[in-house]
Amino acid sequence: MHKLIFTISCFIFFLIGCASKPINLFEPGQSKPKMEFIDISKFDRDLSTSLSDKHDSVEVAFYDKVSPNNVPDRLQKWLSSIEKTGGKVEVRRPEGEFASKDPFALLSLAGTLFSTLKSLATKPFEQDYETAKGRNAIIQLERNKSGEAVISKITFVKPEK
Repeated sequence: MHKLIFTISCFIFFLIGCASKPINLFEPGQSKPKMEFIDISKFDRDLSTSLSDKHDSVEVAFYDKVSPNNVPDRLQKWLSSIEKTGGKVEVRRPEGEFASKDPFALLSLAGTLFSTLKSLATKPFEQDYETAKGRNAIIQLERNKSGEAVISKITFVKPEK
């Protein structure tokens, strides 16, 4: 009987030792100057920690490129907070592209983004976005294989003095 209990105990400890470390969604944020966007609350904690540290810029890249007209709500709240606290949100054309293929496309994009940010500014925040205060955001666009403008990254920067 003791051998069976010992064997089972060893087997359990072996399994526990082989288990990979799960992502803890409740751990404090990690400061990184470059991060990837994942639509979970851990992203907010990581971005908040990164913005509160001494990084001059914090770059957020996307696993799946999104249309500038479909910015995820989680990021829209951060962008809204920047504008609400006096910062600027700038949309940059795809690198190397001097003129838009459709001259009204960027105006439409900027108008849509502004409308969304304005409406979100009036909603109560679930998260403290205070760490975005004093920052600007640069939304960098690129063209996908279909020729559509998508967001390649959003960079939160300290304004130049």
